[in-house]
Amino acid sequence: MTIYEQFKQVAKQYPQNQALGWLSDGAYQTISYAQLSEKVNKLVAGFARNGLSKSDKIAFMVTNSPEWAIIDLACARLGIINVPIHTTYQSEYIKYIVEHTKSKWLIIEQEFFKAYKKDVLDLAVEKIIVLDVDETRVEETGKVSAFKKLFDGASQSDRQDSSVDEQDTHTIIHTSGTTGMPKGVELTHRNILSNVKGAKSYVHIGPSDRFLSFLPLSHALERTAGYYVPIMSGAAIYYARSKDTMKDDIQKAGPTVLISVPRVFEKVYDAIQDKARSGSKLKQWLFLRALDYGTKRRKGELRGFDNKIYNILDDLVLKKIRASLGGKLRFAISGGSALSPDIMQFFEDIGILIIEGYGLTETSPIIAVNKVDNYKFGAVGLPLKGLEVKIAEDGEVKVRGDIVMKGYYDDVAATRASIDNNGWFSTGDLGKIDDHGFLKITGRKKEIIVLSTGKNIAPVLIEQELEINPYILQAFVYGDNQKSIKALLVPDFSELRIWAEKKGIEYHFPDILNADGVRELFEKEIKSQLNHFPEYEQVRDFRLLEQEFSQENDLLTPTLKLK
Repeated sequence: MTIYEQFKQVAKQYPQNQALGWLSDGAYQTISYAQLSEKVNKLVAGFARNGLSKSDKIAFMVTNSPEWAIIDLACARLGIINVPIHTTYQSEYIKYIVEHTKSKWLIIEQEFFKAYKKDVLDLAVEKIIVLDVDETRVEETGKVSAFKKLFDGASQSDRQDSSVDEQDTHTIIHTSGTTGMPKGVELTHRNILSNVKGAKSYVHIGPSDRFLSFLPLSHALERTAGYYVPIMSGAAIYYARSKDTMKDDIQKAGPTVLISVPRVFEKVYDAIQDKARSGSKLKQWLFLRALDYGTKRRKGELRGFDNKIYNILDDLVLKKIRASLGGKLRFAISGGSALSPDIMQFFEDIGILIIEGYGLTETSPIIAVNKVDNYKFGAVGLPLKGLEVKIAEDGEVKVRGDIVMKGYYDDVAATRASIDNNGWFSTGDLGKIDDHGFLKITGRKKEIIVLSTGKNIAPVLIEQELEINPYILQAFVYGDNQKSIKALLVPDFSELRIWAEKKGIEYHFPDILNADGVRELFEKEIKSQLNHFPEYEQVRDFRLLEQEFSQENDLLTPTLKLK
């Protein structure tokens, strides 16, 4: 079974279901599975007319949109290997990925074509296809042509493409590594479909579900969990316009399932807390009472009249918070990095369950996920069925099964270093499996801090704890070969402004960082936040930073993890 064959079955089963939605003139427009199938076959014909065939490679730099899915499914049908490029990448990375994979074509949105035109035109590709989302005129010269012209002509007949096999490479996804150029991960049709099947066996997704897509589709998490899973279930995918319009888009889309990364949930958590603290005394009291009863409900402690009180507080407070996230969420899934259990408990208390999962690009990507009816906060879930997971003597998590990549593209040495002769893939993560089979990730091998005293520290747990504090937006902990650990902290400047106003201190950015009392404030907050950590895991020194870690300053990966 190939990706296209699986999609074809779903489209035949749910032809009139909404497949994809996008915002136009303030409202979502949609196409059905039957319409999507027709567009895919039109593009297949366009590819074939222009000489593309099995095993050719297409690089494409496209934001989350119906066109992304249409390109991917057309490639799947013809056996073309597609190479997505993160839309935050600059010319250097674009050039490297296109040339490294020897891509025949580059499909690129007009915005990026204009931004990198000189460098793009110098690329050694046969064609540059400009995807013009706004339908304005694309200047066609030499090897440059418009994406919409590929749809001119008859649709490809809906025949069986027997030459494409499940063991064929479908995509090469470049990992956003912490150093050097990214490695290209080869994933086959079988890799991806095995992962989709395993994930769906744990987390039920049906044809009535609706997803909001805003994480980059060029990354494996959104591609599998936020695209392949719903599209192979007859569900709908609604595309957000950008991270800046998320608040509006989510209310218009009304998703039942949300796939995200911890940073997004942390920001929503902070926003809810900020709004509560800035409200009247009565609103603050109601919020705290509602949370208290939400906690009792989570713990199964509501008795008799308590249920009526909870329902009243839910109507007055919690339901309004859920409405700000579309009001229809069945659950949300967090992946990409660890999310604080405290934040997951908070969201469950307000009536939104967040279940955590774990994986890597090299594993298509899902290795483990919690179930909606069987989950543990602080654990990344149960390993997928049919997948072997073991903990090596040094604590590293190792995986074997159909979801493990074919290898790193054009890098035999790196592939051999990651996958041993028995098929075990080394994740580079440290973990434990408890008595109930739940996997817990305790750190990253290469990130473990070894103090001069010999103590080993996993920084991610300390960073998570610090980032729960209302005054700390982001934290980075370091201290290898030193007596104690230190931290780089990005303050939550909105909270710092409120604090300054209460203290009668003039707020001027960035001078506020050196104002009287600020360092003492953070010393007190750090000590309070880490009071339950052992002595050797206490932050003894820190520096306050003016600039937030971001993709733009190359300190965060496309999935908002620190490089």
